[in-house]
Amino acid sequence: MPTSIQELESTKAGRKGLIHRLKNFRSSTPYRIIRRYPILPVGIIIMLILMAAFANVISPKDPLDSDLAHVKSPPAWLEGGTTEYFFGADQIGRDLMSRIFHGARISLMVAGIVLGAGGSIGIVLGIIAGYSGGFRDELIMRMVDMAFAIPFILVALVAAVVFGASLGLVLILLSMFSWPPFARQTRGLTLQLKEMDYVAAARVAGASPLRIAVRHIAPGLSNIVIVLATLQVGGLILTESVLSFLGIGIPAPKPAWGSMVADGREFISTAWWISVMPGLAIFLVVFAFNFLGDWLRDHFDPRLRQL
Repeated sequence: MPTSIQELESTKAGRKGLIHRLKNFRSSTPYRIIRRYPILPVGIIIMLILMAAFANVISPKDPLDSDLAHVKSPPAWLEGGTTEYFFGADQIGRDLMSRIFHGARISLMVAGIVLGAGGSIGIVLGIIAGYSGGFRDELIMRMVDMAFAIPFILVALVAAVVFGASLGLVLILLSMFSWPPFARQTRGLTLQLKEMDYVAAARVAGASPLRIAVRHIAPGLSNIVIVLATLQVGGLILTESVLSFLGIGIPAPKPAWGSMVADGREFISTAWWISVMPGLAIFLVVFAFNFLGDWLRDHFDPRLRQL
């Protein structure tokens, strides 16, 4: 019995010590900084940008060069792997690390161009719909509803069959279907902003609708545009990867992440790294942009801010 009591007391003391250490850790400065600010997502995004910007410099090999002596070579930390092919090699001996670095450049380029084109169109149409109202508002919003109702993958499949898969086709398709979220969100906020006193004062002062939209309404949309654009980047990268996986996106032999995942699906049981490495890159990047977008939304909206 004494032994059992001593064991029980020692267990309770151990639990109290663990709880005390956890409380100290949660009150420490590094924990509060990590919890309050998106350190990890921002680090991943910075790494992605550096990979894309300096892919030609940091890539150990040419992403298109194949070495039949290293076909399906495993990563360096597995048995039979080598540091020469740190992430392993694919089914024809191409270096996966180099292809992932260059694939980051393609993904960022697609996301940037599509956001610039589709976002600009959506913001302009959203401001017109929200400020003008009436027939223009109804027409633009019905166009938004139609765009959301059209099955994107089906349109992409038909377009790839008719015109052939290409980078230009991917950019056009994604731009055509990326503007509706911007239009819907900016239109809703424009409806609120145009009733503000400073907008009414500008209208009374004789400012033209174009001047009011550019000088008074557009600056008020910056927060929601930044948040929406950040959230859209992850979705665009994922969509481009899906198109490339299906063979209707970036054509071979360009190292797109989606096509790299598709290349390894037949070898998933024997050479899993061919699909897993680019798939892990897609997961980390989409996670980082989505997490950053959620943080920005909470940061710009005090009602959603977590204390």
